[in-house]
Amino acid sequence: MKVLIDTNIVLDYLGANHGFTETAEKVFNLSEKRKDITFVSASAITDIIYVLKRAVKDMDIVKNKYKGFRSKISILPVTEADIDKAFSRNWKDFEDAVQYTVAETNNVDCIITRNKKDFEEDNIPIYEPTEFLEKFNV
Repeated sequence: MKVLIDTNIVLDYLGANHGFTETAEKVFNLSEKRKDITFVSASAITDIIYVLKRAVKDMDIVKNKYKGFRSKISILPVTEADIDKAFSRNWKDFEDAVQYTVAETNNVDCIITRNKKDFEEDNIPIYEPTEFLEKFNV
């Protein structure tokens, strides 16, 4: 299965959002166990690095965290067509519109996020981490 991990889950996994790290680790571990192909969009990577640097305040730590994390994911490109389509969606949260559009363009099977309500379409299944774990942890 192809899974897009939203920015907030990655930040949880990398320890920028205290209180959510354990669940995010379980999501990544389950995906690895199931042999899912786990994706993050290219646009999310810049946001992740920016927020993580603000949280840990040490670029060497950020680089080490990213290197370890990078082996777990593939990065999907964000094209100008994706940006244009995301704008045309008129969602309240543009970043989530971009994530959704990239997932759609790349035939991703589901998206995992903590802000499910911000994804204003549901042609692609959207799961909160606990929902994903409950549904697929067989």
